[in-house]
Amino acid sequence: MNAQPRLFCLPKFCLFMSKSLHLAILATLFSLSTPWALAEDTAPSTDGASTPDDSDTPPKTSLWEKIWPAKPVPVVIKHPVRIDVNDTSIAKIITEHLPLITQQQQEELDTEQIGFLVEEAPDQVQTMLQTQGYFNSKVQISPEGDGFVVTITLGPRTHIDNVSVAIVGDILSDDDLTQYYQNAMANWALPVGDPFTQSNWASSKSSVLTAVVRKKYPLATISASKATIDPNQNQADLSLTVDSKQPIYFGPIEISGAQRYPESVVRGMARFEPGSPYDLDKLLDYQQALEQDSHYGSAVVQADFKGMQDNRVPVKVAVNEMKRQKFELGLRYDSADGAGFRVGYDHYNVFNHGYVGSTLLDTDKYQTTFGFGLSQPRQSNGHFWTSNVSYQRSTAQKLEKKALTSGVWYVRDKNNIDSRLGLEYITESSRITDGGPDLGHSNALMVTASWKRQNIETQLRPANGYYLEGKVGTTLGTLGSSTMIQRVNANAGYYYTPQEKKYGTWVVRGQFGYVHAKDDANVPSSLMFRSGGATSVRGYEQDSIGIAGPNDSVLPDRVLGVASVEYQIPVYKDFAAAIFHDMGSVSHSFSSMKWEHGTGIGVRWFSPVAPFAFDVAYGHHDKKVRWHISLGTRF
Repeated sequence: MNAQPRLFCLPKFCLFMSKSLHLAILATLFSLSTPWALAEDTAPSTDGASTPDDSDTPPKTSLWEKIWPAKPVPVVIKHPVRIDVNDTSIAKIITEHLPLITQQQQEELDTEQIGFLVEEAPDQVQTMLQTQGYFNSKVQISPEGDGFVVTITLGPRTHIDNVSVAIVGDILSDDDLTQYYQNAMANWALPVGDPFTQSNWASSKSSVLTAVVRKKYPLATISASKATIDPNQNQADLSLTVDSKQPIYFGPIEISGAQRYPESVVRGMARFEPGSPYDLDKLLDYQQALEQDSHYGSAVVQADFKGMQDNRVPVKVAVNEMKRQKFELGLRYDSADGAGFRVGYDHYNVFNHGYVGSTLLDTDKYQTTFGFGLSQPRQSNGHFWTSNVSYQRSTAQKLEKKALTSGVWYVRDKNNIDSRLGLEYITESSRITDGGPDLGHSNALMVTASWKRQNIETQLRPANGYYLEGKVGTTLGTLGSSTMIQRVNANAGYYYTPQEKKYGTWVVRGQFGYVHAKDDANVPSSLMFRSGGATSVRGYEQDSIGIAGPNDSVLPDRVLGVASVEYQIPVYKDFAAAIFHDMGSVSHSFSSMKWEHGTGIGVRWFSPVAPFAFDVAYGHHDKKVRWHISLGTRF
């Protein structure tokens, strides 16, 4: 439904957004999310001792100094050191780590200390060069003015000639041995022909061990490791042996901290069962699921290897529960929609079985939503029931709608896939504002099925990954419906960032929708499509891409297509610049599709709360420039 509000959630934090988000709301968010706790020690003396003089009292630190502490005054280096080498990366390493330089930056040294560091410097430089694969270099240090010059003649660099990696132990009889080897070598940083570096050698050993201990063999160790350097041939032979030990399986889940809510709520979040092979990723997912669940404020999940028996490791879970009830009140101001407020109430233990009941009232000048939802806790097999009922009054592009919607869904949430089967009902009346015609009343009872998979590295700063979502629905003839309707809608997006993150991030997304109906006039407009705005086609007003109607209104239609490509260029720390091109079409049929384009630039701030975007875009169709603000990631 194009005009529906969008709910964006972080753990324990939700924003209910509609149309656009403006700076007033953003300022309020930051004032709430970053409280400053200031305290002064003003306790009076009770032992009769005298109060120290002001000269003995340390100076108080101002709030400004706490937020932006003064930078320490650098120590003046009396004996500067120049690194003479024809490789800037080597010069940087020596400059950052040579004690003759770093010790002078920290404190003032006397002549005896400087002499000792000068004497040790050649050997220290040689050691640093060897970590970069230079085993035949020459190093000299000589006076230069009040300081010194370190002259380095780099010899030929040592390259990898042979790599031998062996995984032994019980894993040899594992059916997934080939996959373990593939995972172990996926992040190997020293293939044959590459220059040897100590850091890459360490990371390669760690990546192989990690690939084994992550799944089924958490007791694996490195039993042998050797880097043989031939300085005459400038070659290195690497050998590594990992002993997998025996396979380990999950034992019982031991829960602490569950007082208000039944333990079944905690157990239902686990995506594994006692007796299944140990999997570190499943433990991490378990903890994240508990932390994001509304019943708990925090959670710690860990395998108790000290309590392991018969190769079964207990899983200890400690939770910190939220209170049973929560009441929320929020005020906002939107330059387009005026003042608005939001009232919400949640109860986390309905029926004393951990069911979550939620009530919401959200209203402004152009939209009012009132809803109630009830959801069963997730079961250990990933299944649960959820339902809601809501009323919405909205006006967008001179189309006024009053809709009552309800639904019940059976959800399967497993392996990062959310799939749902549901029965949904919508009844709606609509009209054109400013004295326009009444579009009548329509309703639909639909059986729906949806599928969603999201595999994004991090939602706070998406860099790599994708999301896919699809939904289909059909009425049961005209049972409970004003006409026969079939509907399909799909969304997809892809994020790609090269290994060198300085080259930026590409974002590609698309949306497709189609409604087949026997009689368009009897289809609820909420099931049809419009486009335009900050979350679809930038450069156009919200829901302004559609079919022209009476009184300059914009009406929805059967076919929707949206496509977008965006390139984000890192600028400074958590800031990036963006350039993008969006296109969208709403039409009665595929053959009549006419695409409307929007091109623009923007700024991205990846804040601790959520990604913030400010865009300025040019709408090619009406030749106007518009700006958009959005908070959150488009999924």
